[in-house]
Amino acid sequence: MARTVVAIVDEGIDDQHPEFAGRVIAGYPPRTLGRSRDVRRSHGTNVAGVILAGGRAVTGIVPRALLLPVAVPALSMKVGDPSEAEGLRWAADHGADVICCAWAPPSPDRNTGALPDHTRDALDYCLTRGRRGKGCVVVFSAGNDGSDLALNGYASYPGVIAVGACNVHGRHPAYSGWGEALWCVAPSNDPADRDSRWKTYTTTAPMGSLADGEVFYTTRFGFTSAACAVVAGICALILAANPRLTAAEVRAVLRESCDKVDVESGSYDERGHSPLYGYGRPDTARAPQLAKPRPLQRAAPIR
Repeated sequence: MARTVVAIVDEGIDDQHPEFAGRVIAGYPPRTLGRSRDVRRSHGTNVAGVILAGGRAVTGIVPRALLLPVAVPALSMKVGDPSEAEGLRWAADHGADVICCAWAPPSPDRNTGALPDHTRDALDYCLTRGRRGKGCVVVFSAGNDGSDLALNGYASYPGVIAVGACNVHGRHPAYSGWGEALWCVAPSNDPADRDSRWKTYTTTAPMGSLADGEVFYTTRFGFTSAACAVVAGICALILAANPRLTAAEVRAVLRESCDKVDVESGSYDERGHSPLYGYGRPDTARAPQLAKPRPLQRAAPIR
């Protein structure tokens, strides 16, 4: 399998964590020391661990992939800052195969959830110019406010993979974004469900931080950020199995790999799409198998 490059666009990523040792590409913004390390911000490091942790204490979805950290500190306060667009373009220009954006506009409405022109242009650039014209695979969180993705200009942008959450029973948590733009879901916690309340992920935390009383790792990462990270990892597996795929073809493979969840209540339409679950829950093992190039069928000789 080829080695894929996964860009994490987030408020900060501790790229010196031992789980990523030997697999970090110099990130954005370029710095001499501690390139994108910021121990005050844990979210990006949590996301990176779900996808890329190398197996020292936890193992990510693609433990051999390369990490391209893209630190956008403004994301800790708001979306829409020009630096998010600069980071996205940087990722596309510096080898990203998959770009994971495990964030969303908080409580979006028609105004606060609108996609700024500079970010729209950057997403277009990633989706069409990235990977030498094959397009970067861009994955966005559906958000944790239970709103219609029609109000979220980021996750609903054409070509983007919007990821929501399902709980351990394969049902919709009230917090997870929903709607026509939802592509798929991945398992995460559900505070309203007794069995799913504490079903969070164990992942990397910034070195030396005492967030949640833990150092190096945390056991408390969930919601649609974790779901987004899982699907970004699956997309990286797809491209590792077949690097020739375009971004649109990766989306198609991901869709084909999905299992329907909550079939009775999911309101799936004739396309197999549900407003609560998209096309369903991707199968981590089946997705890269579906992506592998098909052998050419030789025509039978004419007799």
